[in-house]
Amino acid sequence: MPYIKPISGHTTLGAAQRYLERDGRALARDFINLEPPIIGLSDDGEPVYGAYDWASTMDATRATMGNDTPYRGRKARTYKHYVFSPDPRDGIGLSELRSVTMSWVRENFGDYEVAIVYHDDNEHHIPHAHVIVNNTNLETGRRLQDPDPRALKRSAQRIAREHGLSSYVDEPADPETGIVPDSRSYARRSVRASERSLVHRGEYSWVADIRARVDIAKGIARDLGDFEAALAGMGVGIRESAGTKGDWVYSLSETPSRQVTGSRLGAAYTRQEVTSWTRSPVRTKPSALTTDGARKVAAHAIEVRDLGELARLSEAVDVVSRGGFTSLRGIDLAIGRTRRTTGKEAVVQRLERAREYCATHNMLPETNPGVARRASGQRSGHSARTTRQQQHSGGMRPRSIQQNHSRERGQR
Repeated sequence: MPYIKPISGHTTLGAAQRYLERDGRALARDFINLEPPIIGLSDDGEPVYGAYDWASTMDATRATMGNDTPYRGRKARTYKHYVFSPDPRDGIGLSELRSVTMSWVRENFGDYEVAIVYHDDNEHHIPHAHVIVNNTNLETGRRLQDPDPRALKRSAQRIAREHGLSSYVDEPADPETGIVPDSRSYARRSVRASERSLVHRGEYSWVADIRARVDIAKGIARDLGDFEAALAGMGVGIRESAGTKGDWVYSLSETPSRQVTGSRLGAAYTRQEVTSWTRSPVRTKPSALTTDGARKVAAHAIEVRDLGELARLSEAVDVVSRGGFTSLRGIDLAIGRTRRTTGKEAVVQRLERAREYCATHNMLPETNPGVARRASGQRSGHSARTTRQQQHSGGMRPRSIQQNHSRERGQR
């Protein structure tokens, strides 16, 4: 079950940002209603943000709205700081923590400026989130009223259940028995672990099916419209979530009742993050060869309901897309570089699987055609220079003399 610790702030935010981000301790950052620069994507497809002074932006918002002045004789509460910690028994990674935290923040603070900084600087290196909420509602201009702590905790428990994590049910006691239902029982489910288990055994999981198709669509799409078209071509419907701002609901066209929100699939599958992904200036657009190959393989895998094949394809497309690879040679070079770094064995294996898959299904050329043409041109230029030198040794005029004669002809 997630644990939430609230802290009130009464100063400007510069010191808070320095504390949270000093010495490279921040594992990652996320933002709501702020516009930091995206400089890349993590291994999990999550956005990586560049240097950004979110503290000054929040301070300026409060000053503009007059919400950093004392209120009724009391010092203004300028922000709320929530420490959002997952249950250590869940053993979740950074990507899933980002998904759960962002779902909770969007639900409770969707109209505020929010900066989220992730750490793992505790005794057992368990990732947790520091959520900084500015005190100004961007819709009304009013100050943040202290939310009901119990309501925030209930929200976190429900979202944890929706993500397949442990949780408790904090409901009012039964008026007759006085018993709080399920207050001491934990729902210990791991959706992704069960999905992987089903795929490994060759069984079917419709959630894993949708995730794989969305991964493929993200990898082969050149823009947002292309992403939606690719989903439609693979039999996945998409619509805006009525309950969570900035999220989508994905469903299988043949069985519309099988639907799942993007945040449940992972933070990288929400409307906001997919949009950022397709518009990212650092992303290499997929080649026609990769796109066509992926579409053909996906169509056959969907037709025969081969989830294992879809999973392998989605991994390969994901590696190619996030790595910006345009040739098998490019993957080979990445494998070589990664092997020289200790602790990257899993990354090397993932690259090797993608390389083999792309080669088998002709999804990438052996070398980049552009590089081959440039190399050929360089060789041709070298041969031409060699020929000119040989001709010169046989009596041709040097280039400087030719230029002088050209100028003389122009003068005449």
